[in-house]
Amino acid sequence: MRSVARGLELPPLSTVEELCEAVAERCGRPIRLEPRRMRVGEPSGFVERRADADVIHYEQETSGLHRAHIICHELAHLLCGHLAEVPPLDEETARVELPTIDPEMLRLVLGRSHYDDAAEEEAEVLGAELLRILVLAPGDGTTSQLAPAMEHRKGQHV
Repeated sequence: MRSVARGLELPPLSTVEELCEAVAERCGRPIRLEPRRMRVGEPSGFVERRADADVIHYEQETSGLHRAHIICHELAHLLCGHLAEVPPLDEETARVELPTIDPEMLRLVLGRSHYDDAAEEEAEVLGAELLRILVLAPGDGTTSQLAPAMEHRKGQHV
């Protein structure tokens, strides 16, 4: 796993967006990031394979560090080849085949992949390694989130 992450040859001080570009180049498909409010019962992120690109949906109401973690996990699924190669139905075909179902909902459901435990574990390990090689900007990384815990407030540690 480490060799996969290091093999991306990211420049120093890389961002999540630069990581996405490197993975897109390696996989030969564009990657787009789409923040959204996840519905009850949905995971905090998932990859949707579209005909023209892979789209990583992630929870928009979260911290920068959690956002990076979600995206790295989903990028790991792409790097590990966990997504099916066949894109889901396009919108026009979906309207003809299943006219009573909203094409947006159909695309989300069919575009997602459900992974077994081994694939999830593999993506979690590689995703963590990808996250480790990023140097997150101030305000997004662990330093900014730990700082309040290390401050003195009214002469006491908190």
